[in-house]
Amino acid sequence: MIHVFGHLSPDSDSICSAVIAAHWLNHRGMDATAFRPGEASRETQFIFEAAGLELPPVLDKPLAGEKVYLVDFCEQEQGPSDLPQAHIVGLVDHHRMGTLQSHGPLEAWMMPLGSTASVLHELYQIHGAQLTQPLAVLMLAALLSDTVGLKSPTTTARDVELVDLIAPIAQVDVEQFTADLLVAKTDLNGMNANELLDKDVKSFEFGGKTLTVGQLELADFAQTAAMEADLQAALEQRVAANGKDVAVLMLTNIRSEQTRLLVAGPAAQMLIDANPELTFDNCLSRKKQMLPWLNGVFTG
Repeated sequence: MIHVFGHLSPDSDSICSAVIAAHWLNHRGMDATAFRPGEASRETQFIFEAAGLELPPVLDKPLAGEKVYLVDFCEQEQGPSDLPQAHIVGLVDHHRMGTLQSHGPLEAWMMPLGSTASVLHELYQIHGAQLTQPLAVLMLAALLSDTVGLKSPTTTARDVELVDLIAPIAQVDVEQFTADLLVAKTDLNGMNANELLDKDVKSFEFGGKTLTVGQLELADFAQTAAMEADLQAALEQRVAANGKDVAVLMLTNIRSEQTRLLVAGPAAQMLIDANPELTFDNCLSRKKQMLPWLNGVFTG
């Protein structure tokens, strides 16, 4: 069996794409099963309920010697700790080529689109796989989630076309579905600081510096204003415990398209020196906007 899954602290595109990819692989005659290496967010739960599908099971087994097919990441640091002992047979992604290494040849499908789900739409077309209504809901939702309703700079002209192609199959009103999706995406009610830090975080290495970059997408900065001291303290604790050079949390207002940073760790001062206010206008994307800035700071 091939284990299909995305990155740790999985977002909607990661979990939805695992399910979509497993169906695509099974169509091609492979025995594939989707998993999620972490808890599903409220947004992801909303998506699966809208699709009438159950979430894939949690990945809670050793991967050493197992066949795996990765979606939505190609950074070694973003996968389970025993991923290097697994047999990676393939991946589908829309990010930069990262630090992932395989023991042998693998098939890799990477396209500069707004979501991994967008890439999978193209693969469904290439291989003649049927896009059912439930899978179309997952695909459309993952695309809209990762592009923040087509507002993110990661959005391409092809992503816009795909929304028009997928929506009739998904049988949803795009405007209302997007509004409901963004409400679920920004719902933080009842979550504590540690739960918020776990919501969407990825690990990277730039210029010899190790870092984690988390992101909270907000409808209003007031959602986290009362918790910023707790979030900062939790960041400090985590960076001390995991030995990273810096921990970054993006607080992104998807309405004003402004991002504020909380930072902690030995290398945090480098970020403060580069942008004393730690505020970025017209900034929605971790991948296309924040990561290039962080890379520039640490590589000089």
